[in-house]
Order: sequence, then C-alpha cells, then structure tokens
Amino acid sequence: MISTGNNDRIFTGTLRLLALAVLGIAQPALAQEEPLSLEAPEIATNLAPEGMTNPANSSRRDATYADALRAAGPDGIIVFCYGPDWNRRSVRMLKSFWERPEIEQVTGSARLLAVPYYQNPTDEQKEKAKEISAGMPQPPFGVCPSVLMLNNEGKMYACLPGLDYLGDEMGKLGLENISKKLAALRKMRELLAKADEVMGPTKAKILGEIADLPIKVPEDLAQQAQEADPKDTTGVVARTSHKPQALLYNLMGTKDGFLTASSNPDLKEMLTESMKVIRNENIRTADRQEAYFLLIGQTRREEGASARFKQLINACIKLDPNSPEASVARSLLEEWGSYKAPKHDKKKKDKKDKKDKKR
Repeated sequence: MISTGNNDRIFTGTLRLLALAVLGIAQPALAQEEPLSLEAPEIATNLAPEGMTNPANSSRRDATYADALRAAGPDGIIVFCYGPDWNRRSVRMLKSFWERPEIEQVTGSARLLAVPYYQNPTDEQKEKAKEISAGMPQPPFGVCPSVLMLNNEGKMYACLPGLDYLGDEMGKLGLENISKKLAALRKMRELLAKADEVMGPTKAKILGEIADLPIKVPEDLAQQAQEADPKDTTGVVARTSHKPQALLYNLMGTKDGFLTASSNPDLKEMLTESMKVIRNENIRTADRQEAYFLLIGQTRREEGASARFKQLINACIKLDPNSPEASVARSLLEEWGSYKAPKHDKKKKDKKDKKDKKR
C-alpha cells in the first residue's frame, strides 16, 4: 500500500525520499491529509476507481495496466498514482494535471494510465484497484501524487514523486520533467543501437553517454563497459560501477534497514560507497548529489540538524546550485534544519546490555 508514512519504499535517482524514507524519516512536506469525505461534491466523482477512467477523447488512455502494456510502443507507459481516500491534492490533480491536453502533447505515443492507491479500501475498491494495476511494477516512492514512467516492457526508467517533481496542482513542472525523461528514454534507445555497432573504447564512450542520462539505465551497463574497455582507458567503468543504490535496495523493506544505524555492515558499506562516489569527479554530478542524499539521510537520523547535516546539504548544493537536486536539498534544510535527534538514555542502554550478558 502507498502511504506517506515513515517506511516508504524508494527508487533512485536523486531525491531526498531515496535516503530519508528508507532510513525511517518522516516526510513533513507530504504529510497525510485528512480523509476525503465521500460527500464532497467537487471531488466525489473521482473517489471510486471508475471515476478515474481516462477521457474519451484520447485513444492512448487505458483502463488497466494489462491493456496499456499490450498497446505500448517505443514511448512506453506513463502512470499517474493517486490516493482516492486519503490525499485530496492527488485527486484534484486528476483533473487539473492528468487530464490536461498538455499531457497528450508531451507524452508522445506513450500509453497513459491512472492508478488509485487506497489506505482503507472497501472490498469492491480493493478488487477494482487490483484489476487496474495487476502485474504493474509498484511505485518505489510511497507518495501520492506521483508519476511512474515505464518502458514498453514495463520496466521503470523514471519516477516523479510528489510536488518536488510535479510542481503545483496544475503540474507545470511535472509536464517539463515528463518531457525530459521521455526524451532521455528515446536518446538511450538511440545510443544503445549505436553502441551495438562498435567495439572497444568507442563503445565504452557511448555507454558513458548513456550513464549520463537522467533516467535509470540498463543494470548491466557497467559490465558492458568493462567488457568493451577492460583497462578503463575511457574512465567509464569507474563512473558506472558505483553502487550505493544497489546496497540501498538490499536494505529496503527489512527490519535492519529501518531500525539499525551504522552498526549494520550493509549500511556501513553503503555509506562508504557513497563517499567514494562523492569524491570521484568522473561520476556525473547528479549521481554524486544522490550519494550525498544517502549520507544526509543517515546523518539526520543519528544526529538531527547537526553542523555535519548542514555541511552535507550545502556541499550537495554547491556541486550544481541550479540542479533539481540542489532545489530538493534546500527544501530539506528548510524543513528539517531545526530537527533534533532523539535522545538515547545511556543508563537504560547500559542496564539492558548487562541483563543481556547475564542471559
């Protein structure tokens, strides 16, 4: 189930939610709104799954994920995720954003689908929602509204979670980001075809161009670069081999991932790898900023709004002050700049440790 709680799952790239949600940190800017009233006339028609069916004037809007996947072409599928019974904003955005004519213009030939995520569904709503999204990859961010972007095989290549990436309820920023991500998908397809025609360092360089795209790239990209350029004369292998994300995924959804700090070996490795990425100037700036988010999340969890927490945020911004990542970092500082880490009672802990030893 999607929610705005502390234990939201996450997907990549560049966002505060990436590190902060998995480390058990609340998201005040996207806090859950009061439950929708089924009597509210301005939105009542959108509450049931039937209410989210797509406008009849579009032949690219599908009723279910299965329909969208069957009809998907090179531009894949774009999904709008909303919370009918708990998030007023996402319901309003069905009309103000998702059904705007501009959506048709910026999404090329992509299939379009709106998927409801309930917190307290009736049996009927649960069955209908299941029918709509059956077989679809689940959004890695526990946030509504969000936009999920899938290729024509149903694999996720981008996710735009919340208003940091969609903007206001008209979704102007969302339209821009959808357009950019879709353009990157097309560019990746073009570059992959180009890479298949060459060998050696030349191929590695093209793979490096793919690594620089602002979307999720093929998982075997680093391996392909290694095979094409074993001595890494192009530097592409180093740029594509970092793995904070992979380590983060190993922690997601596990008790250890949510509840332990630096004593966890996997988490330690993730933080170590993050530092390597940050220091490697051959790695693209967005990836280095992403690595900063992992460190920021852990630091904030353990130390609150410490001097180190603020230093990490400012260093992340400094890498590229005009980037979307810098914008998110600024909002982090604003939202959590005064947060204090929870106090730990050392006496109680020592007492508990003694008891454990006696056992």
